[in-house]
Amino acid sequence: WGYDSDNGPDQWHKNYPTAKGRNQSPIEINNKEVHYDSSLLPWFASYDPGAAKTILNNGKTCRVVFDDSFDRS
Repeated sequence: WGYDSDNGPDQWHKNYPTAKGRNQSPIEINNKEVHYDSSLLPWFASYDPGAAKTILNNGKTCRVVFDDSFDRS
């Protein structure tokens, strides 16, 4: 699976039948093998909107292209 037209989200259900409708991701997380790790800190993502050159919402995901010629962090 991938994100190109030949293997993207519209194609996932062909190899992963549960990836149709509300269950779109082909990633399987086995709940019986997941363990909580209290030592992990919360993860945060942020960006400088002033560095965003274009923002595209294609109905499936949001793509932001940044101007990487400078660092505002």
